[in-house]
Amino acid sequence: MDRKSDELILQGLRQGDCKAFDELYMRYAPRVEAFACCMLKSRSEAEDLAHDIFLKIWENRRSIGHIRSLGNYLFRMTKNAVFDRFEHKSVQVRYERQCLATGDFLSDDVAAKIASEDLLMIVELAVERMPEQRQRVFRLSRYERLSHQEIARELGITTKTVEYHIRTALAELRKIIAAIIVFF
Repeated sequence: MDRKSDELILQGLRQGDCKAFDELYMRYAPRVEAFACCMLKSRSEAEDLAHDIFLKIWENRRSIGHIRSLGNYLFRMTKNAVFDRFEHKSVQVRYERQCLATGDFLSDDVAAKIASEDLLMIVELAVERMPEQRQRVFRLSRYERLSHQEIARELGITTKTVEYHIRTALAELRKIIAAIIVFF
């Protein structure tokens, strides 16, 4: 995004300029909705959340301090709103020292911009929303570091089923990460 035009939008917002707000909304609402939809798994809920976020921005337009990046600011607002919806303010990061084994699907530049704690909370929330069996398989694989064969034995399923659940879980996480990347 053009940082200069973002600064003009912020300046206009502080002055109560409706056109600046319209520009902000047209530029960023689709990104906010896409990210929220990935997390909430509901288009209508994501749209409501996006409207709430932009309403808050308009209501607080005069007190908006210096914002370096509208994308980062809106990402944070969206992430916090999603966590609020799921009452996940008290979610504890279970494995701070450990990267996801598939963490390489983020480039170093993007990963550096997203606080690791935020990313882990987003991943944890996404995992919690997966079907129960997929959660178990993913947690055993990524958190407990069990092999596919060990997981299959422990859960009484085939290794092909384990592979399916891991592949599907990773695909879901990649979608969420892709939605996050549009903010940066």
